Amino acid sequence: MATPPARPALTRARVLQGALDLVDREGVDALSMRRLGRVLGVEAMSLYGYVTSKEDLIDGVVELIFGEMPLAASGPEPWQERVRLHARNYRAVLLSHPNAVPLVAGRPLITEGTATFVDAAVCELRAIGLDVGAADQVLGILAGFTQGQVSEQAGAGRRPESPGDVLDLSRFPDLSALEDLGEMTPSRYDAEFELGLDFIVAGIEALLAAAAADRA
Repeated sequence: MATPPARPALTRARVLQGALDLVDREGVDALSMRRLGRVLGVEAMSLYGYVTSKEDLIDGVVELIFGEMPLAASGPEPWQERVRLHARNYRAVLLSHPNAVPLVAGRPLITEGTATFVDAAVCELRAIGLDVGAADQVLGILAGFTQGQVSEQAGAGRRPESPGDVLDLSRFPDLSALEDLGEMTPSRYDAEFELGLDFIVAGIEALLAAAAADRA
């Protein structure tokens, strides 16, 4: 009888990647030490040699996701385009891990990887002329807008009904007009995201103009 192939050695990197893969497949609610242990073929207690707690596990998963995102950096392009590119990269990574968005949105920035990512983004926003308070606000708005839009897009395919299936839309003519547009498609979500970025960039321009006027 052939001997089954040996399992790869357990490491922290393998544990974290296994956790992220589990969330990608089954969602955040499926992530438990017991379930992850079964997926990796070990007892749950064995995982504690590589993560100190479930909170440490989640922090590590979030750091993996942030590790897929390019850091914000200065370049020859106008700052407006760099802001848009940063947001697009953030969105692209979240769209590849939509089930993990609640983890990304809910974790404090207490790991080396997440802190490095945020520090680079704040540095870039300060370099275009925002003070640290405004940079923090803008980064929060960009993150919240992107996370929310990705969550909406990811959840669209799971909605069992549209308003027209359960409501008499003759009572809601404007909502009825929206129904006439049909279902949201990836290209429509892309266009909506770009429109939102236009609003945010215009807001940054207004902040910079106000700061310049105060200095005059």
